[in-house]
Amino acid sequence: MFSIFKRKKKVMIFIDGSNLYHVLLKNCGRSDLMFSSFGKKLTGKDRELKKIFYYNVKQELQGKIKIPEEQKKFLKSLEKIDNLEVKLGIWKEQNGSIVEKGVDVLLATDLVLNSVKNKYDTAIIVSGDGDFFPAIEAVKKEGKVVEVAAFESNISKEASDSADKVIKLRKSFFNNLWMPKKNNKRNYNPTRKNSSNNKRKLLV
Repeated sequence: MFSIFKRKKKVMIFIDGSNLYHVLLKNCGRSDLMFSSFGKKLTGKDRELKKIFYYNVKQELQGKIKIPEEQKKFLKSLEKIDNLEVKLGIWKEQNGSIVEKGVDVLLATDLVLNSVKNKYDTAIIVSGDGDFFPAIEAVKKEGKVVEVAAFESNISKEASDSADKVIKLRKSFFNNLWMPKKNNKRNYNPTRKNSSNNKRKLLV
């Protein structure tokens, strides 16, 4: 007997946390996002959200990995969200500049592995970075649909051209997706140095 119900398409969301943090501050003036609600809005009612992957960096100081207290609190708040997994690369200083390591590789690897394992029908990448182009092409060859969600000012030509669909984010998209002020969690900005004259930027 055939089912009269059509199976909902499975969605996985891959968020470049540092990228999203900065574009939200630039375009919305805040970044205290409710990630669960954000994921549900990107997915829509006609599809099933299976998982959100959130990628960011942890700090390396004097050759040792150390996660600041502000970032620990923020990451713990994310870990309480159902079906959200946090994955961290590292950052370090090289010739006076901050260099991220591992985030792009982690995201691209999860994108491809979950495609091969048939864990999703559609991948939504929250980043306009063109570095994911090879991974996007690989999962499309597996028959998967790839959507890229980014602000127009932040999306690369490579990402736009390779995606099956581009979700153009605007300030109005985030209405009702911000944390209530009394529950507002602060988020450590891992790309800013820690010093008395150069305070970390926090989610406020």
